[in-house]
Amino acid sequence: MKRFLGALLILAVLSGLFFSCSKKESSQIKIGVVLPDASEERWANQDGAFFQKDLAALGSNYPFEILFSEGDEAKEKQNVEALIAKGAKVIIITAQGSGASAVAAAHSEGVTVIAHDRMAKSSSDVADYYTTFNSWNVGKAMGKHLVDAAKAEGCTPSNPGDLAIFAGRVADWPNATYFFGGAFEELQPNLNIFNIVNQDADAFKSLALYTEATFNDAAKTALQKAMQPIDTDWNPETAGIKAAGVVAQIKKTSDKVFVLAPNDDTSAAIRQEFAKMATPYAKYYTTGQDASNVTLASLMGDTVTGKGTQTMTVFKDVSKLVKDSVTIAKNIVDGVDGLKGVTSGPSIDGAKTAYSPIDTLLASKPQLTYDTIFKSGYKDMNNPDFADIDFSPYK
Repeated sequence: MKRFLGALLILAVLSGLFFSCSKKESSQIKIGVVLPDASEERWANQDGAFFQKDLAALGSNYPFEILFSEGDEAKEKQNVEALIAKGAKVIIITAQGSGASAVAAAHSEGVTVIAHDRMAKSSSDVADYYTTFNSWNVGKAMGKHLVDAAKAEGCTPSNPGDLAIFAGRVADWPNATYFFGGAFEELQPNLNIFNIVNQDADAFKSLALYTEATFNDAAKTALQKAMQPIDTDWNPETAGIKAAGVVAQIKKTSDKVFVLAPNDDTSAAIRQEFAKMATPYAKYYTTGQDASNVTLASLMGDTVTGKGTQTMTVFKDVSKLVKDSVTIAKNIVDGVDGLKGVTSGPSIDGAKTAYSPIDTLLASKPQLTYDTIFKSGYKDMNNPDFADIDFSPYK
């Protein structure tokens, strides 16, 4: 009996050891992903969901884990360290701030870093790879929309339209600066058909003409100086406060206004402030990017869910951006050229760069929005956010 009990005890111990080893094995990963904040639509339901899908599709030879940093740079570094402790060979990160401490932590352990959509760097260290949309071209698309709309409305030097200008987070380098610089490449030669209604119009009028090809440190300094007072921090509440400040002192010279808004969330907040004017503008043209549900509703004609009228957005298909980041990560794990199978562009800050394509969606072309977003399956038209839209004319 004692021998039997002893055998059971040994078996139990061995089973426990086996379970522990198996559990330890299962906790090991090769690819780690760190995203900014699970409470934000973009990171939880777009990038996060696509990463989950595409990484899982790689199979069991590419174990992974996705963590969110809760909008906290200290948590971001902790997440990176946790993934390294679990064996990550490569970390894909969308930095909450500069990403400097995260990059340093990864590189100190010989782990490759892919900066996803936002650059991650310090003054002396930079991510190994950078996946992005061509941010300069995103900005150009926004600036061009405003110029085209102004000219279509008959704006001229003797009959200018009002122009309000806002920017993204200056610290989000290079994205926000490139968005702004690209927009001003289109706006700057045409400023004579606009009346700038921001408090310090001269800060924008004095900007030289910059292009992506001629961009340098002097251009960066000049653009970021102009951006500082209109920095929305990519935050709708901050954007609303900035817009309220502009609206409070506007001296209208036109019944038309053209608004450079940096992305969809800030665009919605800005236009709601303009709608509070005692006498709102008869025509309101504004920009954005990311194709949020609120924006898509607006582009398809639902101004209630859409929180007013947004006349354009730059659709950056984050499913394609995620695929680029996942492709590079797999290449690294496989020991092949990281940029194999992606479209590469000029290095930025020393990081090898991959560019994903963009599309411009317009309120004047709902069929294009339907085909690009809904018919393609990128988003489900049965989502409650789109319940008040009649899709039948576009099918």
